Amino acid sequence: MATAILEQFINGAMMGSIYVLMALGMVLIYGVMHVLNFAHGVLFMVGGYMAHLYFFNLTGSYPLAILCSMASLALIGMVLERLIFRQLRDNLRMQIVASLGLILIIQNGVVQLWGPHALQMRPASVDALVRVGQLSFTVQHFVIIGVVALAVTVLYLFLTRTRLGTAMRATSQHPEAAVVVGIDPNRVYTLTFMIACALAGLGGALLGPLFLIFPQMGDAPMLKALSAIIIGGMGSVPGAIVGGLGIGILESLSTLVIPTDYRDTIVFGALILMLLVRPWGIFGVRVRGEH
Repeated sequence: MATAILEQFINGAMMGSIYVLMALGMVLIYGVMHVLNFAHGVLFMVGGYMAHLYFFNLTGSYPLAILCSMASLALIGMVLERLIFRQLRDNLRMQIVASLGLILIIQNGVVQLWGPHALQMRPASVDALVRVGQLSFTVQHFVIIGVVALAVTVLYLFLTRTRLGTAMRATSQHPEAAVVVGIDPNRVYTLTFMIACALAGLGGALLGPLFLIFPQMGDAPMLKALSAIIIGGMGSVPGAIVGGLGIGILESLSTLVIPTDYRDTIVFGALILMLLVRPWGIFGVRVRGEH
């Protein structure tokens, strides 16, 4: 039993790390810009396709393919923010409509460019194994956990130790006051969207080799990331990390007692329970009048 728990815990930490990347990107966009981007899942999917493109057609190196995928998604994020979300910054309903439209456009665009069939990418880290006691895991499992831990650390240092990070935090807290001290909110918003999309691209590039790359591969991670944000607390970076890892480990451990097909029931059951007991989340701030 202990071996099975360890196995599912590592699997859960791996998937939870992917949810953390997704949740962090969405939290940054919402926390700084107050924009809801439900198209974040398709950007995750594009990251997988871009990594496949760079790996097989341009670089031949998986680490370089990941970096190129992140850079490409950052550029896509800059375009989306300037052309679409900047115009809809104060209109929540239109943000949702635009996000849903982007999902259809990007998914159909990917099908046109790469075809409807799933793609496969197998760098050396997928075939190499690591033994943990009696268990064997692919090196990619630990690559995902390690890279995400590094990305979270770099993001934390960026937000807390750099002038641009300070500008982002100041803009999220009080945009008008940020303007007074010389911060350009539009530049901050563009940078925020670029970072969030780069994180989505990193997630797709990391998860793609373990599973198939296909147009709907970002749907489930986005739903789990959204659940993580709500459980952790809207706008909370620590909440996104704890919520993402918690959901990944919870859904993985639940397969020890229920069939795998029903693991999502446990996750969304936990989400409903949190909404009933503490709707502002673990690290969220309670709003006056909220019960």
